[in-house]
Amino acid sequence: MRKSAFVMFVIGAMLLAGAAGARDWQKLGKKTVVFGNTEETASIAAKGEAVSQIAFKISGEWVRLKQVTLNFADGTSQKIDEIEKVKPGMTSAGIAVDDGSKTMSSIDFSYQAASSAAQGRGTVIVLGQ
Repeated sequence: MRKSAFVMFVIGAMLLAGAAGARDWQKLGKKTVVFGNTEETASIAAKGEAVSQIAFKISGEWVRLKQVTLNFADGTSQKIDEIEKVKPGMTSAGIAVDDGSKTMSSIDFSYQAASSAAQGRGTVIVLGQ
């Protein structure tokens, strides 16, 4: 009896810790992109929240992000040349903002289809923490 109560306590604590971590990420903006065989560019207007790291979530078709530029309210920017491949429904690892927490104004990026689909539609969601 005590063993099962302890196991239930541990499982509950793990679930609570996971839920608390998931709430830390805020949606800064999103953009639905339509693509063909060529590389395209897009921009996402951000919510204007101060963040110390960002992550990308993809839904719909698999989109490969390239040459991402984070634009901040103070006029500075940060280039990210390589983003890990993020499968639809998944979220990338967090990417640290240089010089600590800054207020995001927009995110510019180039993209193309990451799958063999010649055409498609995907949504790029930018999360900040």
